Amino acid sequence: MTKNTSDFLTSVASLVDQDDRDPREVVADLMQAALDTGIRKELRASVAFALEQANGTAAKELTDLACRRLKPGRRLSDPQYAGLTLVATTRGKRWIYRTQKGKRQRQITLGHYPAMSLAEAREAWAQPVTKVADKRSETTLDELTEAYITAMQTRGTKSWRRSENILTKNVLPNHGGMRLGALDVEALNATFTHLIDDKPGAAHNIRMAMASMFKWASEKKMMPAGVPVPQLDKTPKSQIKDYRPSMSELRTMVRGLEELQDIDRDIMRLQLLTGTRISEALGAEWSEIDLEHGRWTIPAQRMKAKKEHLVMLSAQAVELLRNQPTREGRVFGRRGRKTVSLNWARQRDELSLPTDYTSHANRKALLSWVAENGGGKDIRDRLSAHSPDTSEADAHYQLSELNQPAAEWWQKWADFLDGLTAESVVQLSEGRA
Repeated sequence: MTKNTSDFLTSVASLVDQDDRDPREVVADLMQAALDTGIRKELRASVAFALEQANGTAAKELTDLACRRLKPGRRLSDPQYAGLTLVATTRGKRWIYRTQKGKRQRQITLGHYPAMSLAEAREAWAQPVTKVADKRSETTLDELTEAYITAMQTRGTKSWRRSENILTKNVLPNHGGMRLGALDVEALNATFTHLIDDKPGAAHNIRMAMASMFKWASEKKMMPAGVPVPQLDKTPKSQIKDYRPSMSELRTMVRGLEELQDIDRDIMRLQLLTGTRISEALGAEWSEIDLEHGRWTIPAQRMKAKKEHLVMLSAQAVELLRNQPTREGRVFGRRGRKTVSLNWARQRDELSLPTDYTSHANRKALLSWVAENGGGKDIRDRLSAHSPDTSEADAHYQLSELNQPAAEWWQKWADFLDGLTAESVVQLSEGRA
């Protein structure tokens, strides 16, 4: 224990024992004893000011002259504006506002002196605490979006690019400079409300992209103090498309594939034969494929459900893969999904197929055909890689048990598709598949 500390404790003990003294005098003497220990910087300035108040020698009003003369390491509190204090350091002087809520003390920087005068500091003090200046108020939507998208990328969120495209196209062009401290909810609503009648799905996507971003900002404490998460107008949820290609449309599609470039034709045909997603077909690696045994094992990280999917390849799918020019890396090289989709869209228009006929419609065609031909839900789940409603162990066992019947259905489906290309084949039904 230092000598100063020992002296201070001795002084405290002697003062406390003097019960006949005025408590205010005791407090003043305690503060003087604290100063005598050699405390420094802001603590010394605070105690010295409190002692002046106790002795009645403190200034009745803070003046601009006192602000100008304030030395580094000291502070001045405004007696008439509780919590308003000017703090001086070697880096300059700043106005702070301190408030207490329960046991939690809050300190907010109002501005810097002399850029913010004494009068202006008092005006800022007079505002409600929730509106006091906050650096986060200056953050723009451009800056917030960049931080949000970066965070999504970092944590591996697959939808980050979609969110970025939606916000960049629909919100930032007109409102990128809008600051969080002055959010115009009406203007934000206007980015999507005009689409509700004609394009409800697009309106819903824009609203959800903004809502998710503001929710993230709130969770990360990026919203300014007192500024709530914007309450955006409600939008109808995007309707789940129930489109399934008719038998005639499926036949037109199968025949139309022959008009695509070889690589796009093979990608689309593999996806059609296996009922996989177009992204899974595009990303197929030779290391995943066993041509000898007719198996394609898609790893969990490339599957939507994050579970490994074993495709039992039909003879037609094996032949298609054997005809590829490479045997290393990705089966279809670095062909991009956007390129394949655009080429198929052009071909689809030439074939006069509906715009709803995307690659995903092929999965629905397969599952519908299996259902109409006697395949139960368990086999449809196996073909489409939908997880059964069972425990992990049971699910793995069930899928393994279905490998052989799944292989038979994949082969039947491939044979059926071959039949659609034959000019002489007459289908019994042209209803929905």
